[in-house]
Amino acid sequence: MSEIKILPENISNRIAAGEVIERPASVVKELIENAIDAGAGSIVVEIQKAGRKLISVTDNGCGMDADDALMCLEAHATSKIKDRNDIDNIRTLGFRGEAIPSIAAVSRFHLTSRRHDASEGSTVAVICGKVVENGPVGSAPGTRIAVKELFCNTPARKKFLRSDATEEKHIQEHVYMLSLPYPGIAFELLIDGRCVFSSPAHNNLLPRLKTYFGKNYASNMVKIGYSSNGITVTGYTARHGLTRNTRREQRTFINGRPVESQALYRGISEGYSGLIEKGRFPPAILFLRLDPLDVDVNVHPAKREIRLRHDTLVAQAVTEAIRIALRQAPSPTLAFDSRLPLQSLLAGAEIAYQPPQMETPEFTPNFNTPSPFSPENTQLTTASCENTVPDSGTETKHASAIPQEHVKDIDEATEEYCLPGSGTVKLLGFLDRTYILALADSGLLVIDQHAAHERVLFERLLNADDNQVLSQRLLLPITLELSRSETTFIERYKPVFAKLGFEIQPLSSNTVMVSAIPASLKQENAGGLLRDILSDLLDDSSAGRRKLDLETVARSACKAAVKAQDTLTFKEAHSLLRQMADCHLPFSCPHGRPTVINISVRELEKRFGRK
Repeated sequence: MSEIKILPENISNRIAAGEVIERPASVVKELIENAIDAGAGSIVVEIQKAGRKLISVTDNGCGMDADDALMCLEAHATSKIKDRNDIDNIRTLGFRGEAIPSIAAVSRFHLTSRRHDASEGSTVAVICGKVVENGPVGSAPGTRIAVKELFCNTPARKKFLRSDATEEKHIQEHVYMLSLPYPGIAFELLIDGRCVFSSPAHNNLLPRLKTYFGKNYASNMVKIGYSSNGITVTGYTARHGLTRNTRREQRTFINGRPVESQALYRGISEGYSGLIEKGRFPPAILFLRLDPLDVDVNVHPAKREIRLRHDTLVAQAVTEAIRIALRQAPSPTLAFDSRLPLQSLLAGAEIAYQPPQMETPEFTPNFNTPSPFSPENTQLTTASCENTVPDSGTETKHASAIPQEHVKDIDEATEEYCLPGSGTVKLLGFLDRTYILALADSGLLVIDQHAAHERVLFERLLNADDNQVLSQRLLLPITLELSRSETTFIERYKPVFAKLGFEIQPLSSNTVMVSAIPASLKQENAGGLLRDILSDLLDDSSAGRRKLDLETVARSACKAAVKAQDTLTFKEAHSLLRQMADCHLPFSCPHGRPTVINISVRELEKRFGRK
């Protein structure tokens, strides 16, 4: 008897749905794509309960007659491909003919549509893939599709959905991604009866950027226009100084389709080469036009990934487009009261500023400033230095692991600390402006300054006494324009942020004011720090999987720790070691990386062949 069997239609449809419909946002994406392909001039998206209860997309496109309203529910039914040549020359967003039947197979599905030249419309109702109603109906020209109780017959898929805030974030991002290439189409998004945004049709993208991401974002973007080798690059990219901690705000499109492509990301990175620090990503919204024959969009069922025939040329075009735009962009100007400190003003404007550092043979540390690791302040800052010019007879000093200019300080630095398991610890020097070297009873300690400071900040944030003043007021309160999902997230967990010392007041559906931050964090670029924290917490791997708690926020807040390659003075390093000794768990950072590596005397003897 044959072991191979044809799957029943209801099972095969559910498998196909699993490939195309991953979450509520997938439904929103597929329905909007169909609306755009139908020539819609207006698209309204309505969501209830993060898409679990209702997803509705209404458009004023060409509409369907009664026959097409039924035919679109058949697998692989499409009006966008006529023959095999069309597959290599795809110019539409939805073309596989899988979206509608896949959605209808896992929900209570209702479609109403009318052609503009028809006197009446048609309606079709489907429950879990089975048509239960169809016939004529009075309706406006265009199409409305309502999807209720998504995954009603696939409870396992429903179980894997994330929090409402996370699912709403994904939905909103899909609306952004599909509406940005089409500013001539009006878009409106309603969540639980509340209008998140309404973006009228316009011949310019800039008003939509202001609506979606705020005026501050739009004012810090530079317009792009470039063409070479049959590749056209338009859009906007960030000015110097505007960066994020993830690539999430690098939105890329090819021939009107949102895509993920390493070639495009590589082109953006090269365009900013030498202008941004490692691990930071400038926002960008790039639209590329190239021959459809050079793009394979039929790689992934959800059409996220593409394959480029000439990926090197495409990356080079993006790089050159960004370099030209940045080179021609006017310098930003700041108007401010001369009585206010420049550093505070730049922090309020979310502009990172650091005076250029000059390498000199010698310098004298200035130890007159308070230690940044004193109990009143745990901020790490580079001590100011006075350049000294050696006399003509001064002998050239060779570089060593322990800088010669600090030898006097080492002789005088008799302070010792006690780390569990290491015994008495005494500071020796620095290695590569990243590691602190210390002498212990157990051998040589190599301390990662970033990981160590993360541990210090983490425990100070969590272990502060309830009666202790945790907050430091900002000289100038910062107004941040965020997405609705971010402001909703802050409102939901406001007590958690307040417990750690953040004072955040929502002003509108996408604006908050930050008046205070934890006392142990730096004020410089406090707005950028909060954005990075929110980015981490809203990610699926954190807030989406469990209830937010103090420990989770504190772990993300540790991004404020001193970084590798930040120059520390001996006074700062002493203070860091002192606070490490007071930590409950000093030997790992909050993310699980080691803070200290111990090279024992026995290991050194083995390495030198003594034993």
